[in-house]
Amino acid sequence: MDLELFQSITKYPFAFEQKFYPSVELAQNITCEKKCKEKDCLHLLSDSRHCKEYICSKGFDCLLLIVNNVKYVLNGLIYSSNTNVPKGRKEVRKSWICNKDSVILFVKKIESIEKNIIKHENETTVKNFSSFHEFKNATKLFFSCTNEIINNLPGATFEEKLKNNGKIYFDLYDSLQLISSQLRMIDIFINPESIKFGDKKIINIYKLFEKMKILFTHISNRKREISIKIISEEWIDDCLCYDSIEFIPLILLDNAIKYSAPDSVIEIKIEQNRSNGLINIFVKNIGRFVPDNEKDKIFEKFYRGENAKQYSKEGIGIGLWIARQILAAHNSKISYHKDPHETRPVGLNIFKFNLSTN
Repeated sequence: MDLELFQSITKYPFAFEQKFYPSVELAQNITCEKKCKEKDCLHLLSDSRHCKEYICSKGFDCLLLIVNNVKYVLNGLIYSSNTNVPKGRKEVRKSWICNKDSVILFVKKIESIEKNIIKHENETTVKNFSSFHEFKNATKLFFSCTNEIINNLPGATFEEKLKNNGKIYFDLYDSLQLISSQLRMIDIFINPESIKFGDKKIINIYKLFEKMKILFTHISNRKREISIKIISEEWIDDCLCYDSIEFIPLILLDNAIKYSAPDSVIEIKIEQNRSNGLINIFVKNIGRFVPDNEKDKIFEKFYRGENAKQYSKEGIGIGLWIARQILAAHNSKISYHKDPHETRPVGLNIFKFNLSTN
């Protein structure tokens, strides 16, 4: 919930991002705003515990409220049961005396409003995605026309025609392939059961990542000079997978490019454990860490962490959710890890999953 909306509906004064604000019904407590030197209620804004109660150095009641990852502190209140505020101060601060149960009820109402807002936004997103089918069909037609143009170029094979007639054709073809792949993910978003459509087929995960690396190369170079490197054994065995597994390299590389630091390297490491028949895949990039309290939430539908919102405007929070659904259909699970020794907010991020060759 953003500041403007919160301020328009709150009954109580509050703090947000180190500043004090009045409510629509009650002015900010003058002791908090002008007379308190400690302003220790603001320390709550760095806390991650939802609905944490606190009595400040002046004896006032404060409450940390986290609404969809946005933090507000209801401050300068005097609960009816409060014995920390001197009687004389209570006399001149009567307007800020309130019932604790009323404050808790207000918090529940705010949470209910936010849930309904999110539900409405998600329903709108689903409707908008459904309308993408027409765009998807138009892209298919464009892709077909591009294939025809390239087939009419000089050269013995399609690959020769692409390579020998200018970089513009190569980039156009790769870009259309990438767009087509991304649009096909809409089917999974609308109908997750489509993950298991069709029979399983033999795939090689190294080749899938290699193909996606080629498609993403010109994008990653254009965006902050990011390079992509694959590290693997000489030979990686094939796996039996649904067609949907092809989206995993697309999602993870797209995610890594969006959130990588400039002039950094995205590393894809593929290892095979021949004793248990598992292939372990690690996608590593240098960028802002995912906070510990978000490392599972990032796989939820529509969830975008605070760092993700600040670092990139792209994305609506469905890629990693789709990746988790696809891998679950293959008896696997994707997880997020970070460099445990790094104390700065930026460092090595790792997404890990495995596939069975048995």
